[in-house]
Amino acid sequence: MRITKIFFVSLVLVMISLQSCTKDKGPIEPEVILTTVSFSMDVQPIFDTNCISCHNTANSQYYGYLDLSTGYAYSSLVAVVSNGYSPNLRVSSGDAENSVLWQKVNNSQLFGSNMPLGGTITNAEIETIKVWINEGAIEN
Repeated sequence: MRITKIFFVSLVLVMISLQSCTKDKGPIEPEVILTTVSFSMDVQPIFDTNCISCHNTANSQYYGYLDLSTGYAYSSLVAVVSNGYSPNLRVSSGDAENSVLWQKVNNSQLFGSNMPLGGTITNAEIETIKVWINEGAIEN
């Protein structure tokens, strides 16, 4: 009987202590978006190495008015209708599969020639572009 009483008291104490550990329902905190890919540190260098020999300020009118130079690339890509592939967006934030940029570098041939013309980018670079787009194509 004494063991049953000790067990019951212990059980009640454990239940009380567990209930006090529940999270307080305070104000809802705003969602924080964490990214693993930075546009300026990870994506822009891919463009600098592989793309700006054609897609630069001086030549953009010959290449779909797409300038991938530093300072111009982001505004030339994100939420911009692709010349020649309207109404498709060059980059559809959060959706690489429906972004012309990713389809062109991923060798899908859904939107004409693969990029870069006459060259290749690595699988790691393709994945970096895909992750950046899927994370929301943030300008960071």
